[in-house]
Amino acid sequence: MGIVNVTPDSFSDGGLYFDATRAAERALRMFEEGAAVVDIGGESTRPAAYGEAAEIPAEEEIRRVVPVIEAVRRRSGLPLSIDTRKAAVARAAIAAGANLVNDVSAFRYDPEMPGAVAEARAGAILMHMKGTDPRTMQQDVSYAHPLADIARELASALSRALEAGLSPEGLAVDPGFGFGKSHEGNLILLRHLEAFASLGFPVTAGASRKGFVRRFSGVEDTASNEERLPGSLACLAAAARGGAAVARVHDVAESARFLRMLRAIETPASGAGAVRSAGAAG
Repeated sequence: MGIVNVTPDSFSDGGLYFDATRAAERALRMFEEGAAVVDIGGESTRPAAYGEAAEIPAEEEIRRVVPVIEAVRRRSGLPLSIDTRKAAVARAAIAAGANLVNDVSAFRYDPEMPGAVAEARAGAILMHMKGTDPRTMQQDVSYAHPLADIARELASALSRALEAGLSPEGLAVDPGFGFGKSHEGNLILLRHLEAFASLGFPVTAGASRKGFVRRFSGVEDTASNEERLPGSLACLAAAARGGAAVARVHDVAESARFLRMLRAIETPASGAGAVRSAGAAG
């Protein structure tokens, strides 16, 4: 899943694709680079450590994302996701051509969201966040039992979605790296990502360029996107091995090549083909 932020203030690419034409071109290029779906967002949910992101009205969020979705739809029928907490934005984005809703609040911020998604027969990614406000989510990052607590909240979100009439085939969960977690807590989630697959739904992992990635890979907060990439790819490997069905990334081309190589290493050849391959390598 490629990330396109149509915002002036997202933590790693704010302002790069604030123009609708540039954002649409970036989304189309991501499909060419190997993205199976592109996630388009119009409101920053960056934590306060990067400077508090102001919540914007639904009307402004719609103004940002709908032209991008429409522009992509004129040239591609590939899947698009709308990254929003607001039902009004979800409705407008789906009407413009989005296929699923990526809700960082797991349907807790806007009580109308489950009904809006169900009515549109769209899919949804339900992400765990501590509380419902990104501006305060890092104020308390403590958990009694991190994996169990987060899995329990995601299970509740799934129940809300199913009760609202969403199709189970269109649902996925996301443990929410960086959304109300400590740096060390994010590592725990990565080490035990398979725990969330026990909920019975595909797991999405979005660790790309997050603060904990920079911290543990040894680069400064002001590091360039290129300097952040090795740490993001390490998280991608952990997510793939942990059974993630979807990886939400900024660097699509590099991530796609990385995953192709990882799969080649982890998929043994057999019989004569393996012998011929070994001989060719020699």
